[in-house]
Amino acid sequence: MNNKYVLKAAVYRLLLTIVISVLYLPLSGCTSIDFDIEENINPPEYNSRAVQGTWNIDGFISALPENKNVEINVENIKNRYIGQQAIFDNEIGAVGADTCVNPKYRIIITTADTFIQSKYRIDESDLGLGKQEISVVTISSDNQVFYDLIVTDDKKAYVYIDNGFLVLNKASDHVDEKLKEKSFGNIGSNVNNGQYQEDPLLRSGVLLGIRGADNTYRTLWIYSKNREIKTISSRKQLLVPRTKGFWQVGTINEININAIYAEPFVDSPLLKESMLTQPNGNMLRVGTDTKIHFVGNDYIGTETDDKFQVYSVENLREARNVKFSEINSDDTQIFQQSANDFLAALKGDEAKNVITGVNDHNYMLMRRNGHWIIKSRLYFKQPFKKKYQDFDLKLMVPSKLIHYDEMELQWNEIKSKQPWATDAFMSPNKEIVVLASENSLSIYSVQKSSIVNKQLQKIPLSKGDKVIMAEWSIGRYADIWDKFVAKIFRND
Repeated sequence: MNNKYVLKAAVYRLLLTIVISVLYLPLSGCTSIDFDIEENINPPEYNSRAVQGTWNIDGFISALPENKNVEINVENIKNRYIGQQAIFDNEIGAVGADTCVNPKYRIIITTADTFIQSKYRIDESDLGLGKQEISVVTISSDNQVFYDLIVTDDKKAYVYIDNGFLVLNKASDHVDEKLKEKSFGNIGSNVNNGQYQEDPLLRSGVLLGIRGADNTYRTLWIYSKNREIKTISSRKQLLVPRTKGFWQVGTINEININAIYAEPFVDSPLLKESMLTQPNGNMLRVGTDTKIHFVGNDYIGTETDDKFQVYSVENLREARNVKFSEINSDDTQIFQQSANDFLAALKGDEAKNVITGVNDHNYMLMRRNGHWIIKSRLYFKQPFKKKYQDFDLKLMVPSKLIHYDEMELQWNEIKSKQPWATDAFMSPNKEIVVLASENSLSIYSVQKSSIVNKQLQKIPLSKGDKVIMAEWSIGRYADIWDKFVAKIFRND
C-alpha cells in the first residue's frame, strides 16, 4: 500500500479519536443526558459491504443488573434468536425473524467505551471490550432504525436487544437465496410475484400530532394488534420519530419568549427546561399567532403574519426557511406554472388587485381528502376585501417532507359510508384507518381494501383541533414504539 495513504489514514484516525474524546468529556459526568454520538460526528453514507453476508447468532450477554428477572429474560431471548442467522445486503436486513427490506447502512468509527457507555449506559467490559476501535453500523428502513451493529472485526459483531447483546459470528460474505426468501416471508412479502400478503400478526401504531384551537400541541398514540386497539394514550407537545431517534417538538409561551423548539427526546422535565433556556438551544423565536401546520421527520411548517415558512427540524435556531427548490430540485418551474394557472382563473376585481409575484419560500402542506397537498399563497393589493388566496402546487408531495402518504381507500367510498368524515389516515399494512370529524377520531378495521363498518374506538376531539402529523409504524417497529410510549405517555 502507498505510504502516503497509510500516513493519511493514521492521521485521520488520530484526529477522529481526539474529536470524539473532546466531545465526550463534558458529558462524562452526566449520565441522564441521552448522548447521541451521531450528533457529534458527520458519518459517511455506506452500502452494505461493512456487514454484507450471513452471521450466526451464537450467544446473548445480558446487561440487566443481577435480579430474579435476568434468567427469564435470557431464556426468552435464547428461544427467539440463538441458533438462527442474521443476514444483510442491499435488499434485506434480518436478525432472526426480525426483517426489514431495502435497508440503508450508515457507519461511524469510534471506540467501544465512548459508544457503549453513552448509548446503552453500561460498561463496555460487559462485552469483553475495552477502549478498542469499533465500527457502529446503523441499519434503517423507511426512515426507521432497524438495529445498530457493533462490529469489532470482520468476524464478530454485537446487536443490542431487550436489555442485552446478541453475539454474531460471521459465517459467510454471501447471503443464501433460500435464507433470504425465508426472511422475506417473515414480513408477508411474496418474493415470487411481488404481491402483498397479509402479515399473520398485524401490528400498527400511529403518532398523531394535534394542534388545539388555543395553539397548544399534543401527541396521540394509537396501537393496534390484529385489528384490536390495544393502546390509546397522549402526551403534551409533539413526539416525532426520526432516523436518529425520537425528538420532541413543541412551543414555549412565556412572558419573555415565544418560540418553537426541537430537541432529541429526554424524559426529564427539569433537564428539558434547562436545555431549552440555553442561548444556543435549537429554538425558533416566533410571534404569538404562529401556528404549526405540519411536522415531518425532518421539516416543520409554520404560518406567521399570513406567511408560510418551512424549516429544518435540526436547524430551527438558524431561522432560515427552506425554499421549495431545495426540497424539490427536479421541477424548479412548478411554482410559476401553478401560479399562472391560478391567475388565469381569476376574474373581475380579484384579477385587477392580485400581486402576481411568486415566492418559493412561501409554501405549506395541508390535509385534504385523506392526503397531504402542497399549497402556496398569492396576495392582493390593500385595501381589498381579502388579503390573500391559496392555490395548489400541482405535484406529488416530495418524500423529503412527508415520508408516508398512502390511502388505498377511495375518498368517495369513505364519504358514502361515513359522510361526517373530514380526513382519513390509513396504516401501511392496511389493518386500520383513522377517520377524523369535527369533534372526534374514529378507528375502523380494514379488510380487502374496504372499511369494516364496526367502529373499534372513538376518541373525542375539542373544537378546533387539527391533525398536523401522522407517523406510522408497523410490525416489529409498532411493538418497539408501543414499549417506548408506555414509559412516557399517560393513559387517557
